Amino acid sequence: MQNIGAQRRRRVWPAFVSLALLALAWLSTAGSLAEPDVPSEYAVYLPFAGKPPPTPTHTPTPTPTPAPPDIRVDPACSHFQGGSTADPTGEYVCFRSYDERPTVMTGWLVKDRTGLRYTFPTFALDPGATVRLHSGDGQNTATDLYTGKSRIWNDGGDTVYLYDASGNEVTTYVY
Repeated sequence: MQNIGAQRRRRVWPAFVSLALLALAWLSTAGSLAEPDVPSEYAVYLPFAGKPPPTPTHTPTPTPTPAPPDIRVDPACSHFQGGSTADPTGEYVCFRSYDERPTVMTGWLVKDRTGLRYTFPTFALDPGATVRLHSGDGQNTATDLYTGKSRIWNDGGDTVYLYDASGNEVTTYVY
């Protein structure tokens, strides 16, 4: 008695080989299903013969630019008409931080309308803190800086310009 599985394989195998040969012949000669010389009974739908779907590309998410620091002149603290030629330290401008993060002001520039230029030394201003920039000489601290210049601010009015270390204007104040 012969094995039943072997009998089935002998019957199915020639049909599978015939179908495979038919598909190969069609692939080697057919450019499209609409060729007039290929009879419709031999047309075979092959879903894998189409164009592959496009591969999605990753679009990078841009890094948001941090907001510029919110440092402004505090007019209630500033004293533009103080001091004297002999003791100019009584004249000063106050800068207050309205930011929620500490601001490194190293290399920042203060200018007035007539050309004064003062560059901040190594310095950081804490959130909510104020620093007084005095005319004249003195010892720099966390709350007071000194320009080493005699009277700077004009008693009749002037403009205070503050620029960050990259040269971007942070604030302007006219009095």
